[in-house]
Amino acid sequence: MTPLKPEQKESIITRMAFIETELSDLERFRAVEWKTFLNERDTRRNIERIVENLANACIDIGKIILAGEAAEMPSTYREVFEKLGLMNLVPMELAEEVADLIAVRNLLAHQYLDLEWDRIKKFLAKGPEKVKEFIRAAQKIAA
Repeated sequence: MTPLKPEQKESIITRMAFIETELSDLERFRAVEWKTFLNERDTRRNIERIVENLANACIDIGKIILAGEAAEMPSTYREVFEKLGLMNLVPMELAEEVADLIAVRNLLAHQYLDLEWDRIKKFLAKGPEKVKEFIRAAQKIAA
């Protein structure tokens, strides 16, 4: 593994702090049910924005790590995580799980008129822990 440049480490650390704040904010929405999500626009917007922010920050961290390795940048966000796994920078199983959760970001960004509750609910249930696992793996790289 190639050591990251100081500015890359700092950029990862900044994003990790942002993720911690977003995860803390998301915690109060973890028990939200479909009816609330559907009928309370502010709640829905908060959840969607936090999930999107978490995904974007993880994507950024993944891309910074790959740039530090001078790896060719993948063309999709899914491929960013797959490449991290293939390069043994993060465990492959974790890379695949995070890639699946990150797919929710595309849904929110591009299909925002469709309320995909099942995918949001899955993220609320599993996403925070998988994001934390990814952050722990990234911390080892940025250390």
